[in-house]
Amino acid sequence: MPVPPSVCKFLVLSVTVAAGADVALSGPATHAATPDQSAAAKPSAVAKAKPQAHSTRFKPTVADPTTATPRQLARGARSAWRSNRFHIRRLDAPGITRGTVMARAQSWITEGVPYNRYAYNTDDNGTYRQDCSGFVSMAWHLPSSSANNYGETTGTLPNFATELNSLDDLRPGDMLDNISTHVVLFKGWADSSHTTAMILEEAHAGTNAREDGRFYTRRYLATRGYRPYRYNGIQETPDPDSPQSATADSDNSGDEADHDRTAD
Repeated sequence: MPVPPSVCKFLVLSVTVAAGADVALSGPATHAATPDQSAAAKPSAVAKAKPQAHSTRFKPTVADPTTATPRQLARGARSAWRSNRFHIRRLDAPGITRGTVMARAQSWITEGVPYNRYAYNTDDNGTYRQDCSGFVSMAWHLPSSSANNYGETTGTLPNFATELNSLDDLRPGDMLDNISTHVVLFKGWADSSHTTAMILEEAHAGTNAREDGRFYTRRYLATRGYRPYRYNGIQETPDPDSPQSATADSDNSGDEADHDRTAD
């Protein structure tokens, strides 16, 4: 049956209006979505990731791997050997420049390695226990394995060093050691009178590797039994990367209560 001309005109008009309405409705929505799609396609800036510490807990051969004496370590090693808990490896300790020592120590501060005498940190420096003596062992690049609980102790570090005649002989990369409680790495003097040392350390539980330039006064070092040592493997050649012993700003967080340690 033929469609009347009037009906055809009505149908054509309806389709045209509907199409126009669809364009009007869908057009702006489509246009609005374009910027979002463009933004999604645009690569976003990626911030440089901060190095992360890789911490692993372990069971040491002695009760306190931080300050254990050579006799305690030997007894623990014999016990561990009988239980076949670890395999002893002998490693050479190569010579090292002061600049390298300080750079290795600074890397733990940058990583924010937390203090933990029952855990070791693994990074480009190797694997070392996360306490004060493990920190100095790492900075000096001493041998580290399960055989020595991943680092020397405050009592065994002097076996790798020579005691200095005076605090004034200290240079960056040397250590200040109280063999029964704590050890720190010397960075420089905070003043020209050499009254306060700038040090790098793993202090105690609840703190990360850090720098201090306020607490370790000459008087404190003397009254607390800290003695100056120099690693025997230090290469005493001119080293442009070595920090200078000069007044400098440092992270001076903490107070005497925060630093007072008894066998930490």
